Amino acid sequence: MKMQSARQHWHELTDTNRLCQFIDVILRSYGQVMLQNNPLSGLIFLVGVILGGYSAGKPQIGLACLLAVTSANVVAYLYQLNHKAWQQGIYGFNACLIGIALPTFCENSLYLWCSIVLAAILSVFITQAFDTILQQWCLPCLTTPFVLTTWLFLLATPSLSALTLQPPATSGAQFSSYSLLHLVPDSILGIAEVFLFNSTLAGIIFLAGLAVNSLKIAIYALAASVLAIGIAVLYGGQIAIISLGLYSFNAILTAITLATFSSNQDVKTSFYIVFGIILTVFTQAALTTLLKPFAIPVLTMPFILVSWLWLSFNQTLNQR
Repeated sequence: MKMQSARQHWHELTDTNRLCQFIDVILRSYGQVMLQNNPLSGLIFLVGVILGGYSAGKPQIGLACLLAVTSANVVAYLYQLNHKAWQQGIYGFNACLIGIALPTFCENSLYLWCSIVLAAILSVFITQAFDTILQQWCLPCLTTPFVLTTWLFLLATPSLSALTLQPPATSGAQFSSYSLLHLVPDSILGIAEVFLFNSTLAGIIFLAGLAVNSLKIAIYALAASVLAIGIAVLYGGQIAIISLGLYSFNAILTAITLATFSSNQDVKTSFYIVFGIILTVFTQAALTTLLKPFAIPVLTMPFILVSWLWLSFNQTLNQR
């Protein structure tokens, strides 16, 4: 009851106070990274990002992420883009991921901070452009602006001496087989990797952020991570990569998206989501091979491609 009262009071504040409204938009931007249009989920995700940055030895990530989200939402407001979408954090969540990715992959410098702001602003225009293109197919933009903008900067970095890529992280641990004892902690790491963190604590926080808004979605996320690990192990994926949750995070986003956009919640829908998760694992493996010569990460592109394909299929089913 107290939670509902606090939520109602916050809604009243956002209706009457511009500052509270903007804070609400910022928090929803964090929440929308995992399709949660909820400021409380966003606040929990924000805490997870800050702690994830500290656990990675890069405390600047929390500030960089907040700077990116703020820059994107200010620009979207000034250009008077879709106000309802702005209120829901749609123009800020790609910038949220950009604010994490660029400090993760690039050396800290003044040029990096300028790039974060620039990339965040660019993501707003790319979001608007893709929304216009995709609306004829009734498909969401998802994290396309994040992927394209991050790829753009990472591919440009070798030609621009002001920006320097971080040396690739290497895992010292070598595994010959997978232990089921690691399944749950590795699945939670997969949830953390949605925000590019390799932290169990951050994963637990992000899972809690999901559960606050929808327990069903939180269960889908954890189940998707477990299934993705199982498929990757079964087909001989590199165990060190699997254990970092790197085969899970795209599958998690696919499961959340398909569960969110599915109008019917029955056995057919569950199988539909399972097949989407499996396809995401194979798509990630294929894109990893494809992008290896360019030395850039796949990011969330596997999730985007599979979600577009599956949502298009779902539209066909709904028309029958």
